[in-house]
Amino acid sequence: MSCRFTSMLNGWLPNHLTRQMRELYWATFIQNLALAMLLLFEPIYLWQQGFSITQILWFFFILYAVYFFILPLGAKFATLKGFENGIAVSTVALVAYYACLYLVAFSWWWIVPAVIFYVLQKTFYWPAFYADFGRYSDLAEEGKEVSALHVALSGVYVIGPLLGGALITYGSWGLMFIVGCSLILASNWFLLHTREQFAPRNFPYLAAYKRLFARENRRSLVGYLGFGEELILLVLWPVFIATIISQYVEIGALVAVSTLVMIVATLYIGKLSDERDKRYVLRFSTVLYFFVWLARLLARTPLGIFFVDSFSRLTKNIVNVPLLALLYERARSRSVMDTVVSFELALIIGKVVTAGLLLIIFSQITSLENVWPVAWLIAAVMTLFYTII
Repeated sequence: MSCRFTSMLNGWLPNHLTRQMRELYWATFIQNLALAMLLLFEPIYLWQQGFSITQILWFFFILYAVYFFILPLGAKFATLKGFENGIAVSTVALVAYYACLYLVAFSWWWIVPAVIFYVLQKTFYWPAFYADFGRYSDLAEEGKEVSALHVALSGVYVIGPLLGGALITYGSWGLMFIVGCSLILASNWFLLHTREQFAPRNFPYLAAYKRLFARENRRSLVGYLGFGEELILLVLWPVFIATIISQYVEIGALVAVSTLVMIVATLYIGKLSDERDKRYVLRFSTVLYFFVWLARLLARTPLGIFFVDSFSRLTKNIVNVPLLALLYERARSRSVMDTVVSFELALIIGKVVTAGLLLIIFSQITSLENVWPVAWLIAAVMTLFYTII
């Protein structure tokens, strides 16, 4: 029985990881252990400091609007200095961001440099990360490599929320930020202890926007707008949980257990994405994800939130595996950096549009209770854009 399970598990895992991919896995694993502690509580922290839902949305609207215009500069740096160096520089900006975020408790003016450093982190990190993954992943095992990374990260998202909630409850917000930032800096060791081999090239700034709106990319541009739902998932959903569950440890435990529920299924979907039509898997999973967003309309108790969050994480991962596998497949047939920058720019547009739409609608809503159903409905509609990819 154990031999059969081991054989089945080996069939779901990638077997030809390159050295560069192993290094990227480890660096991503350590950094996401920190982010698993911090990201869940990040919007809750701003809310606890007196920021309204509208002000939090303005924070992310400005963040992504600025990010849209400087993202190609991060791609330019990565293509000239190396993908791993781009990731390393992003960690310094991320630590500076969390330092500023912590100082917001003493003065709201710290939110200004916080936005700047967060934009820089995203600018240096995402083009370098996607390009590094796209360059060194194995075409025959693309789905498995994406799903294995998601499962590895899901493991830290079991530990991270519990650890973050415990550090806040039994220590302080400052202690959580210090531990998280230390892990972020430590993640660089896996990338920088060996020298990256690459051929520097120039990345034209304006060409990135021409490719984004080119005729051949319009279908993917519209499809990637669906990532606007992620803004609601990462910003408003945690705040909503905090209105139902007041204890940070309990919030962390709920997210940890719901994450654990979906790990094995994600591995299976990675294998399925390599064997079946990735677009079929993506469209089927998108429909499931759409209904999970609608289910949030009924979540009003800790148990209800647990079930919705569990199925949300499961279906979101099932969407992401074929979606990213298709992205890396397309990147390999063209220019890796050109493709991932177009992807990230389209993703940003989706988040800016979603934030702007929410700000307009919320300006007409006075009751916080009425905010949530509107947000969940908008997110549900945004997910349907994934079917166009």
